[in-house]
Amino acid sequence: MRWSAFEWPNGATRISSVGDAFDPASQKTISLFRNPTIMQKLAKRSSWLAGAALAGTLTATLSGGASQPASATEGGLDLSSVCSPGAMQAVADKVAPGIRIQATGGVRLVGASTGVPAYCQARGSFVTNPKTGKTANFLATFPANWNGRYLQYGCFGHCGSIVLNDAASPLVTIVAQGKPGDAIRRGYATFGTDQGHSGMNWASWAYKSGGGIDIDAIEDFYYRADKVLAQVGKQLTSAVFSAAGAPGSLRRSYFMGCSGGGRDALVAATYFPEMFDGIVAGSPYADMMGVGFQGTGMALATIRSPQADLSPELIAMVAPIVTAKCDKADGVADGLIQNPAACNFRAQRDLPLCEAGAPADRCFTKDQAETVSTVLSAVTDEHGRVIQPGYTVSDFDATFRPKTRPANLTDPAPWPDSPAGVDGLPSSGFSILKAFVHGDEPDFAVRALFSFRQGGPGPVKGYHIVVPRAEVERARESARMGIGTHPQLLRAMIGQDRKLLIWSNLGDRGLTPFMMTNYYKQLARTFGGYAKLQRNVRLFSLPSTAHCSLGGNGPGNFDALGAIEDWVENGKAPEALPAALYPTNGPMTDYSKAPKRTMPLCKFPEMARYSGTGNVYDAANWRCSPQDKRMLRIGESGREAGVID
Repeated sequence: MRWSAFEWPNGATRISSVGDAFDPASQKTISLFRNPTIMQKLAKRSSWLAGAALAGTLTATLSGGASQPASATEGGLDLSSVCSPGAMQAVADKVAPGIRIQATGGVRLVGASTGVPAYCQARGSFVTNPKTGKTANFLATFPANWNGRYLQYGCFGHCGSIVLNDAASPLVTIVAQGKPGDAIRRGYATFGTDQGHSGMNWASWAYKSGGGIDIDAIEDFYYRADKVLAQVGKQLTSAVFSAAGAPGSLRRSYFMGCSGGGRDALVAATYFPEMFDGIVAGSPYADMMGVGFQGTGMALATIRSPQADLSPELIAMVAPIVTAKCDKADGVADGLIQNPAACNFRAQRDLPLCEAGAPADRCFTKDQAETVSTVLSAVTDEHGRVIQPGYTVSDFDATFRPKTRPANLTDPAPWPDSPAGVDGLPSSGFSILKAFVHGDEPDFAVRALFSFRQGGPGPVKGYHIVVPRAEVERARESARMGIGTHPQLLRAMIGQDRKLLIWSNLGDRGLTPFMMTNYYKQLARTFGGYAKLQRNVRLFSLPSTAHCSLGGNGPGNFDALGAIEDWVENGKAPEALPAALYPTNGPMTDYSKAPKRTMPLCKFPEMARYSGTGNVYDAANWRCSPQDKRMLRIGESGREAGVID
């Protein structure tokens, strides 16, 4: 396998919604963000790039311009007095005794380049639980042109590294949107944490080395590392810039993240909103237990019989059929399905079913059509109540399908607790339910929790996943502090007049965007309707875009930081977000080229409307209107997926 400069597979033809990429050399699909080996390489590469020797290479990447030799004063403040391990530790000691700056290679001064000021990065650790001495690691970035603002990045997945939440890494756009280096250029002091554990595995880090569950590690992951860092990070920011002679003090604080970082953002908004003036939550991994039930159930659906699995050729047939039925529903055939909930597609009815003697790669068996239905239908309990909404019909792909097929389809543990990336979503579900809910129960068999049925009580009439209500309640209670989708608990944030901007990818195959659709509708019911809710909370949906905008045909890049700052500080609530689809260079976005498509992202429940004339790929020919409520329309697809009215 060949690798490019940032350890991405060279020549990958497509990145899926969960960071899978097809490598043409090996003819295999590899997982980027759920594979610990790849993420370790990315982490090493990130640290290497942050070093003084290659600082110019990184800053040139951020700015698109030539780099200059490192200087402590380029861009504003003289950072040399604080940008060394000893000096940074001395400042940290005045803030909190638990902060430890990494003595070797932990502090670097990076020189300015065109459009990017000089900045100082510091790595270290901080105490998250004084009673036990538990710590988490952090990475701080202090720009020479500090603007008096603090920005904390959420992590990704189950965290365990500081790569995607590094302001100086080109990969930061995955959790922050915008363009590489935006926060540094604008003068934000930024912090990110590994949330108190190392390794990108789903849950192996939650076990103690000598056996037993590590409650400290789980609590850090759920909420505590981010909450403590918000306090410590702001204190350290003020102290560092004060020592460097910066005029003024910290004025505003923000939080943003995508996927696991989106979960972090919603947890912050729910449990400690006083820490941030504005929060951005993208593609949130909102209800990890719902995701666990869904991921495990979909995987089990593929092995419930020898005929239930789908070949890549069959999976590739689904999206064109859906597009033919649903693309024109928004008024224009442009390859985007703006409201997949309004579609009228049902797998068991609309897929070509096999007749006797039909070629196996051109039609679906009854079991295969039912498997597709489990992906697009809600997970319910035995009473028919929706536990987790299904996926959208948009941009259907193979994410639900396990990467390995067990030799024994009836094995009670067909996918053991495996490292991230080995079996994709099955790994997440099995690991989450085992580690976070059932702990060390020796006789726990996750497969026994799942069943499948056609119809039954409740809104879902197709073939779908069923889990016991008692298990759902146990799981959600165990992870309560790690789940940020309790509508009533957002009352504190709204009462404090904080701002929350949520965005979700409607072609997301890793995390169903309908989690956010349902959550936002519940918020509107709780807080007096959409008009009142939008004073503090706004949802934007990105049609035909993959998880965290890692692919897709729709415009997935927008200025999230600028939008939340303008809302908080200038009172300009975002009515529509200008978004762009940039070309790619391999799997990396190429921001140096003109966008392939632009389009406004409307606040929910509005939908962008094409003018009927002009280039359909130009935002000038689209508009958002408060009178347009088409995102509230629900068809068969939405009802089967469990989208609430």
